[in-house]
Amino acid sequence: DPQMIHVDNSYATPTPIIEDGRLYCHYGPYGIVSVDTATSKVLWENRTLRVKHENGPGSSPVLWNDLLIIHCDGIDQQYIVALDKRTGKEAWKTVRSGKLNENPQLQKSYATSLVVDVNGSPQVISPAADWVYGYDPKTGKELWKMAYGQLGFSNSARPVAGHGLVYICSGYMKSHLFAIKPPVAAGDSPEVVWKATKQVPSVSSPLLIGDELYFVSDNGIATCLDAKTGESIWTARIGARFWASPIYADGRIHFFDRSSTTTVIEPARQFKKLATNKLTGEQLAGAAAVDGSLLIRTSDALYCLRKK
Repeated sequence: DPQMIHVDNSYATPTPIIEDGRLYCHYGPYGIVSVDTATSKVLWENRTLRVKHENGPGSSPVLWNDLLIIHCDGIDQQYIVALDKRTGKEAWKTVRSGKLNENPQLQKSYATSLVVDVNGSPQVISPAADWVYGYDPKTGKELWKMAYGQLGFSNSARPVAGHGLVYICSGYMKSHLFAIKPPVAAGDSPEVVWKATKQVPSVSSPLLIGDELYFVSDNGIATCLDAKTGESIWTARIGARFWASPIYADGRIHFFDRSSTTTVIEPARQFKKLATNKLTGEQLAGAAAVDGSLLIRTSDALYCLRKK
């Protein structure tokens, strides 16, 4: 009895995790399953994480030590939960504490966590609707939270971290990108080092390469910022509509238009386009670089691209 789903989404949007002979596949409120990769035996499944996403699942699980950390931000309830990867049983669950817009349609989120080291201690950086949170991954204790200062929901970008900063996109209605310094002590507030407001994507994630931060807006404007200061280095139009996140592989940045056109650029402080490649169908999913191959899934096919 599946819930309704957005035309641009699927019931298998969250990214799976593979490690040490185990595969973890998350289907949002429809369940999460662990499979033995050698025998294909189902080791456990958990169907208790029921929320009303309305548009279908989006958040991917994060593996940290023996825990699978999962966002559950629907229109009916919002929380973050950790499951024991060995059994699928709940290890901890923390309800979101930030006050949200009264409209349930503006309370949902599809973002994914990032675990970072802050002064020698791990923190879960967890973007949700209107707020970004910091949690202790061992216990789920809320360490801090920060409001975007504006409406921000249906966000799906995963944070990236470097230079002692974490970079967060706020999602719809108008996405902003925050460079924050997480606090060391619980209860303290993060420091917003800089904020970008132009051509920030609502859906796709940014890329941090060295001292530069790269991203592409929903309508096809690629941007390079100085990751330490937020200064704009260059902008360039590279397409029309973007949903998938870019990737950095083989020393190159790959941007994926929804028309299944890949624009390849050099990561540099001057815009330099290296190639444009066209596949068939529509591309909404990000690509993966594995063992010298580029795997791209479009609405028509799964492609494996490799040098001869």
